[in-house]
Amino acid sequence: MRLRQLLGIVLQRAPLGLAVAAVIFVVVLGLFALQTPTYTAVGSVVIDPKQQNLTDTSFQQGGLPPDTSAVDTQVEILRSPALAQDVVKRLRLYNDPEFNPAMGPRFFGAIPGQEPINQPDARTLAKVTNNMMARTWARRAGLTYVVQVGVSAASPQKAALITNTILETYLSRQLDEKVVAVTRANAQLGASLEKMRQEAESAEARVQQYKNANGLLSAEGATMAEQEVSTLNQQVAISKADHAEKAARLAAALAQLRNGSGGADVGAALGSDTVKELRKKEAETSIRLAQLKADFKPEYPEVLRTQAQLDDIRSQIQAEINRILSSMRAESSAAAGREASLTGSRGAAQGGLASNSRAQVGLLAIQQRSDAAKQIYEAYLNRAKQVAAEGSLQESDAKISSPATLPTSPSSPNMKIAGVLALLGALIAGAGAMLMAEFWDKQLRSRADVERDLGVPFAGVLPDFRSIQPKGLRGLEATPAEFLLNHPYSGFAEAFRNLRAFLTISARRDDARLFAITSAVPREGKSLTSLCLARTLALSGARVALVDCDLRQRGVSKLVGDRDIGIVEVVENGVSVREALIHDPKTNLFILPASGKSVPHDLFSDPRTDAVLRSLANQFDYVILDTPPILGVADARILAAKADLVLYIVQWNKTPLRAAQSAVEILHDCGANVAGALLTKVDVKGQARYGYGDSSDYYGYFKNYYIAAA
Repeated sequence: MRLRQLLGIVLQRAPLGLAVAAVIFVVVLGLFALQTPTYTAVGSVVIDPKQQNLTDTSFQQGGLPPDTSAVDTQVEILRSPALAQDVVKRLRLYNDPEFNPAMGPRFFGAIPGQEPINQPDARTLAKVTNNMMARTWARRAGLTYVVQVGVSAASPQKAALITNTILETYLSRQLDEKVVAVTRANAQLGASLEKMRQEAESAEARVQQYKNANGLLSAEGATMAEQEVSTLNQQVAISKADHAEKAARLAAALAQLRNGSGGADVGAALGSDTVKELRKKEAETSIRLAQLKADFKPEYPEVLRTQAQLDDIRSQIQAEINRILSSMRAESSAAAGREASLTGSRGAAQGGLASNSRAQVGLLAIQQRSDAAKQIYEAYLNRAKQVAAEGSLQESDAKISSPATLPTSPSSPNMKIAGVLALLGALIAGAGAMLMAEFWDKQLRSRADVERDLGVPFAGVLPDFRSIQPKGLRGLEATPAEFLLNHPYSGFAEAFRNLRAFLTISARRDDARLFAITSAVPREGKSLTSLCLARTLALSGARVALVDCDLRQRGVSKLVGDRDIGIVEVVENGVSVREALIHDPKTNLFILPASGKSVPHDLFSDPRTDAVLRSLANQFDYVILDTPPILGVADARILAAKADLVLYIVQWNKTPLRAAQSAVEILHDCGANVAGALLTKVDVKGQARYGYGDSSDYYGYFKNYYIAAA
């Protein structure tokens, strides 16, 4: 099919297409307008894959890598059924008729809704979750870390509530997952920590056992033997110094005694408080005695008593000095003994130190294993402390950047989009309707259609008189039959001359005189074609008789005026043909009408009818039979079989192809000699749009020519 033909189909079927398009447009807009308005609330979260944990440790649990796939992963989590199900449970949407229709009234309120559900079953929960997910979307904003989430609901408050709940649930689930991971890690570390502690304690116990067994007890980083030897060395040095000091003091005191001082100048005696007190008393007593001697005689009792006191004091002083010297001897002797004892103990301790040094070599390996176990335990202990700290300081890897606000206008139905969709649907439906109408029951429009689909010769086209009728025609001139006579050089008249030429050539070849004109269905222009063709033949000088054989519709008879006498009276009542014929003085045409009194049964099977037709064929050059439609009336089949040639009428762009093909098959079955098929009532302008290349396509080229010659 060429583009011009397709355009012709569109133009020809435009009324149907426009009607269907209008209906679809109104229906689609109506469907959108009848929808319950829904509101869409939109919120957004910012994914922060570079966020650091507040504990600032090397342990990062659940942190997102800084790549775009992590953001896409979070988008899918926001779309996940698990998150949606948590929101359904949190908001108890299974009790909302919008998401669970079973909760609302049914049958226009005749059946009330169900009671609120406390614990929904798995099937109900899954169904409500799917309904909510169908109203929810999540998408990434370009290549950013922002993820937008939207929810549509019947009310703006509900849409905003569900959207914000999704965002909050998403953050809560993310944080819970991280805390669970930290808790799991803490539990794993706890089990390992207990094992490490036991190993460290066991290693330390082996070290202590080895030390106890080998006398390697230590304090302040040194063994007991080392500390003992060190202490003894210090004590030996101290005791030697003390012994030397005391021996020197004793030697000095003894030297002073040997010099006859009586020990009065011994340093220890000089430093004694007792000696000092006695010497003070001695000085006081000596002064008092000197005063008494100056005043009294030596025999004076007070002088004697004072003298006795002075002697007693001096005796006490000497006794104290002797005691001090004895103490010095004892101290010197004790210091010497202590020095000797410490020296002996040091020797024994030095022997034990040598033994400990040999045992220290075996202790080194045991101590290293103990230290290693202790370090591992301490490392696990520090990690456990870090994980415990993270458990209380975790943050999610996202934050709400824009919570959902109440939408001010409904998001659905979008009447602008509805208008576009309605227009698109209308165009598609209109085009589909036109193409379906075109190909569902194909009509005949061109020579190619006739020859290909019917298999008979193409007899030509007869334009629809209304498509070529000049403006201003009134009255009788506006009828096609009169226009044919009054405008013999018009395109309408030329079409019938072409048909006359086709039939004349066909009749000369077959020596035919009796022409039957028939069609498949009524109202295809048989009677008008018969009358105009008969007049055209008569105008050429031929003797022509036109017989109206359509006893039911009497098309030709109505065109020329009803008569009381016709073919029925000629056949059945013996009326002469000459009496029944109507003469057309303008063209010398004779017409045998169909009378309107009765419709006899099977008139054309009567042999008398054959006699009448033979009589007419003998009197006229051409006898044209205007027959009824062949698909509906048996008379047409009988007449087609009797005729020399049959002209088959097909209304352009109207007669269904299958009906036309059935009629041709019937004509062939009847043994009719089909001269050709004629397209009638052709809209020359419409035909030209299709561009089939027939003669009517070029009517515009000859329009002025026809008018000029008229």
